Amino acid sequence: MKKITAMILAVIMTLGVCSAAFALEAGESRLVLGADLTEAQRREAIEYFGITDEDVEILTVTNKDERQYFEGKLPDNKLGRVALSSIYIVAEKEGSGLKIETYNINFVTADMYRNALISAGITDATIKIWAPYALSGTAALTGIYKAYEDMTGRLLDDYAKDLGIEELIATGKLAEYIGSEEALSIINDVKKILDETRNMNDADVLEKINSIAEDYDAELTEDQAKQILRLCRMFEGLSAEEIQQRLVNMAKAAQTANSFKETVKSVIQSIGDFIRIIGDFFADVWNRWFGGDSAEG
Repeated sequence: MKKITAMILAVIMTLGVCSAAFALEAGESRLVLGADLTEAQRREAIEYFGITDEDVEILTVTNKDERQYFEGKLPDNKLGRVALSSIYIVAEKEGSGLKIETYNINFVTADMYRNALISAGITDATIKIWAPYALSGTAALTGIYKAYEDMTGRLLDDYAKDLGIEELIATGKLAEYIGSEEALSIINDVKKILDETRNMNDADVLEKINSIAEDYDAELTEDQAKQILRLCRMFEGLSAEEIQQRLVNMAKAAQTANSFKETVKSVIQSIGDFIRIIGDFFADVWNRWFGGDSAEG
C-alpha cells in the first residue's frame, strides 16, 4: 500500500498539478510554550515532550496571538485570558504526513488539528500538543502556525491560515453537538462536493449540507449549517493550485486508512473538470494495478 501511495503521489507531482509545500529539513524542530505557564508547568511540558531546553529553539504563544485568529469566533470560555497549551513540532521527510498527539486537550481532537493544518498548508511533521490541565487547545494551533513559519522562514498565507481556523472552529462546535467522528465526516463530505457547490446558490448549498448531515443521523441548527456554508465558500476561494496541493496532502493523510482508495477517488472527483481528467487517469491506473475486488489480507 505504501508503494502504491508513493506511486500515486509521484504521478501527481510528475504531472505538475501541485506546487511544493514549504521545504523543511527533516529533524528540524521548535518548542512553543504558552506564555502564561508557570515555571513548574514549563518543566512539566518539556518533560512530556521528552526533550531538554538545550535540544530545541523555544518560542512562546500569547493569548493575544490566539485572539488574533479566534476572537469573535469562539466564546470567551474557550479562549480564556491566558495561553497555556503548548506544542513540540519536528519536521519529517516529505511524504510522511502529519502525526499528531494530544494531552489534556478537550475541544480539538488530533484529527481536527490534522484537517485544519492540511487546510493551512502544513504537512510532514510530528506534533505533540500538551496542556497542564483540560483546555480547549486553541493556543496550540496558533503555536503550530508560529513554529512552522519560524522553521521555514516564510509566512503562511493569511487566507489559508484563516481557512484552517474556520475549519477547526466549525468542526469543533459541531463535534460538541453530534460527536467528533460525525462532525469530521460531515465536514469532509462537504469538501468533496466543492465542484458542485461553486455553481449553487446559498440556499441550495444549505440544503445539500443538511442532506449530508442527515446521512449521519444529525439535524443541524440554522447557525451550524450556515457556519459550514461559510467554510464551504472559503474553500471555494482557494486557487486551483492551492486546491491541488490539498489533494496531495489529503492523500498523504489517508494513506494508512482502510478507505484509502475511496478517499483519494472522492477527493479527486471534488475539484472540478481539470481534476476530473486526472481522476479518470487515476481510475484507469488503479484498475490496472488492482483489477477486480480482491480483498487485502
